[in-house]
Amino acid sequence: MKKAVKISATVCGVLLLGNGLLMSVIANFNIGLVPVYGLGAVLTAYGVFFDRIKKRAALDVLLGVGLTVLLAFGIFIGAYGGNDTADYKEETVIVLGCGIRGERVSVGLAKRLDKAYEYHTKNPDAVIIVSGGQGPQEDIPEALAMKRYLVEKGVPEDKIIMEDKSTSTITNFRNSYAIMTEKGMSVGKVVFVTNAYHVYRASNYAKDEGFPEISHLGTDIIWYTVPMNYMREMLAIVKMWVLD
Repeated sequence: MKKAVKISATVCGVLLLGNGLLMSVIANFNIGLVPVYGLGAVLTAYGVFFDRIKKRAALDVLLGVGLTVLLAFGIFIGAYGGNDTADYKEETVIVLGCGIRGERVSVGLAKRLDKAYEYHTKNPDAVIIVSGGQGPQEDIPEALAMKRYLVEKGVPEDKIIMEDKSTSTITNFRNSYAIMTEKGMSVGKVVFVTNAYHVYRASNYAKDEGFPEISHLGTDIIWYTVPMNYMREMLAIVKMWVLD
């Protein structure tokens, strides 16, 4: 049993460290990489020095509780976001932006846009707001890259509104709300699109920014981005609970 724990901890730790290195190369910097590296280092050290650790019982309990909490937290936010609530009668679709590489949408953002396009095929009358400003390692605003992607898939340009100033989930909704009220659009018949792990926090911010009833559509993500994205989201949710 002890040997199995030792080997499991070492393997999991090395895999997390390797995943962190991979994501550092292929993705824009993400605060979620910090806990990935941290947890990877802790598990690797625990496995490598397993036989040398004195008073290991307390550490075993700490690690066990911590990993259980992380797993339960991840299951909660994934399950919450996996329960789509759109009825396809909404008047407006808000697609939340995330990182682009230069002028190209990332894989995660492409999944959001594909979901928005799928919605468009079922409700072509809905207006689509693509929301995202320009950040580091981005040559253009995310909203422009998002609009180009949707137009290439066949969405008419007159059905797309760009919100290209936001820098966070909060400002995604705040700026989109401002655009909608300025144009006389209803803020009561809205659905937003994001990745499933992001839905819980986004729903809370949407209500805080004035959307009384808002539906959501969640998308999946590439498997190897799970550690980074979920850990980043856990940190962001804790920040929301404590500070926001």
